[in-house]
Amino acid sequence: MIAAFVAVMALSLLIALWARRGAGQGPRAFFVAGGQLGAILFFFLSVGETYSIATMLGFPGGVYAGGEGFVVWFFGYILLAAPVLAVLGPWIWRAGNLYGAVTIPDFFAAHFNSRLLERVIALGAIALLVPIGTMQFAGIRLVLGAMAPGLPMPLLLAGAGLVVMAYVALAGLRAAAFVAVLKDALMLGAILLVGALALLHWPIATTPVATATVAAQVPVTLPFALSTIAVQALGFAMIPQNWAFLFAARGPQAIVRAQAAAPLYMVMFPLLMAVAVFARRMDLPVAKPDFVFLAAAQHLLPGWALGVVMAAVVLAGMVILSSVCLAIAPLLTRNVLPGLDGRAQQRWAQGVTALFIALSAAGAMAQVPLLAMLNTVFYFGIVQTLPGFLAALWTGRVRAGGVLAGMGVAALAIVGMRLTGVSAGGINPGLIGLILNSVVLALLTLMFPRRDGHSVMAMLR
Repeated sequence: MIAAFVAVMALSLLIALWARRGAGQGPRAFFVAGGQLGAILFFFLSVGETYSIATMLGFPGGVYAGGEGFVVWFFGYILLAAPVLAVLGPWIWRAGNLYGAVTIPDFFAAHFNSRLLERVIALGAIALLVPIGTMQFAGIRLVLGAMAPGLPMPLLLAGAGLVVMAYVALAGLRAAAFVAVLKDALMLGAILLVGALALLHWPIATTPVATATVAAQVPVTLPFALSTIAVQALGFAMIPQNWAFLFAARGPQAIVRAQAAAPLYMVMFPLLMAVAVFARRMDLPVAKPDFVFLAAAQHLLPGWALGVVMAAVVLAGMVILSSVCLAIAPLLTRNVLPGLDGRAQQRWAQGVTALFIALSAAGAMAQVPLLAMLNTVFYFGIVQTLPGFLAALWTGRVRAGGVLAGMGVAALAIVGMRLTGVSAGGINPGLIGLILNSVVLALLTLMFPRRDGHSVMAMLR
C-alpha cells in the first residue's frame, strides 16, 4: 500500500518537473502561466480543480451525516456554478486583459483607481483562503493517519507540505495544471472503482442504527441549502484562484467550452452517494463522517489498490493547495506589498507559500470536523466582491468608496449574525450580506455618482 502511494507521489513530482519545459519568465508566467494554457490543460485546471479533497471525503461524509438537505446543497451549487462561470468568466478574462491584471485586486485598483480598495480586497481574500488550506490538510491528515498510524502526524503533514512547495517552485501555475491531469484521472478512477465495487457488494439487509445515530449530527435545512446554493454558485466566480485560472486561458471561448463540459464530472456524485449509503448499510467502523469513503475503500480493495486510492485523495488536496498558494502569493507581493520587481515577487511567493502551508497544517492539527462545512465559511466573504465587479462591468458611475461601504456593511452583518446567533429564517448569512452589499452600493452610487468613470463594457467596445 505504502509503495503504491509513494510511486504516485513521485510521478506527480516528475510531471511538475516536466511542466518547466516551455515555461516563460516573470511573474505573469509564474502566477497565471502567461495566459497561454491550451484547451486541455485549461479544462483540467479550471474545471477539474473544482473537485478537491472535499469532494472525495466531504461529500460522502455529508451524505452519511447530513442526509437529503446536504445533497440538495452540494448538487445545486456545483450544477449552477458552471453556467455562472460560463457567463461571467469571459468578462473576467476581458477585464483582466484590459488592465493587465493578475489578481482580483489588480483589477479593482486599476478600474477604481484606489489603493485602499486594492489592499482591503487583497487582505480579505488572504484571510478567507486560509480555511481552504485547512480543509485540504484536514483531509490529507485523515488519509495519512489511516495509512501510517505509527508515524508522527506533524512529520507526515510536513512531507505533504514539501511536495506542495515543490509544485509551486518548479513551474508555478503550469505545474498545477499538469499535475491536475494526473489528479483528475486518479480521482475519477478511484471513485468509479470504489463506487462500482460498493454496488456489486450491495447488502440486502439494512442497519438502521447507524443511520439514526449519525444523521442528526449535521442537520442541513432546506432554506439554508437553497440560499447556500446561490451564495456558493455566485461566489465561485469570485474565488481568487479561479481568476488566476481564467487569466491563464488563451481566450473567452476556451472558458465557455470548458464550462460546457464541466457537468460531465457530475458522474462521480451518484457513486459517492452509493459509497456513503453502502458504508451505512454495512455498518462499517467510521470514526467521523469524513472518513466514510476511505472506510469503504479499505473494506473493498486490496492493499496496493488502496494505496493508489489514498494517493488520489491526497493528490486532490495537494494540487488545490498549490493553486491556492499561487493565488495568495501575488495578493501579498503585488497588492499588499507593491513595488517588488519580478524576481522579488517570485522569491516572496515561495516564502508566502511556506507560511501558508504551515498555517493550514496547524489548522488541520486542530481537527476541524466535516470538511464540507468549511466551504460555507469561505463563501460568506468571497462573494462580496461580486457587486463591485458587476457594477464595474455595467456602469462607470460607481466610486471606490461605494464598493468599500457595501463590503463593510456585508461584513458587519455576517459577523454580527454569526456572533449573536441571529437567524433570518435559516437563510445563509452570506446571502443576507450580499443583498445588503448591493443595496448600499446602489444607494451610494445614486447619491454620489462618479463623473469621470467608464464601464468595462464601454471601454471594450
